Amino acid sequence: MKELTGADTYKIEMKEPYSPVYMTCIDEAKKDKQKKARPELVSYPDSIDEYDTIVLGYPNYWGTFPMAVATFLERYDFTGKTILPFCTNEGSGMGSSESDIRKAARGATVGKGLAITGSQAADSKEAVKEWFVLNGLI
Repeated sequence: MKELTGADTYKIEMKEPYSPVYMTCIDEAKKDKQKKARPELVSYPDSIDEYDTIVLGYPNYWGTFPMAVATFLERYDFTGKTILPFCTNEGSGMGSSESDIRKAARGATVGKGLAITGSQAADSKEAVKEWFVLNGLI
């Protein structure tokens, strides 16, 4: 994204990350979703006040974003801001993540998301670029 837009970036990282083993990772994500967990993050931006549009990327686990994204979204007031979500997935598309973002990000306008199949992520630069153009980011 940074190479296409020149935008600032921030990585949502959990203090206790999920396993790098895919099947274990998705099991951990499922348990967090069932518990409505809010994992602690490594760091948090001091403020998001200077941003009008936030492009939010995440893997779609079990039909929505990982609970660490909820930790991030619930921390800030998004009044007057637009969130443009995109996710990788293995067949569930955006799932319920767009509506879940609306619930978690107080005051945000949530734009139409972009879903990218994980196996095609490496070849998705053109689709991402088109989505950016449609949303006026480039």
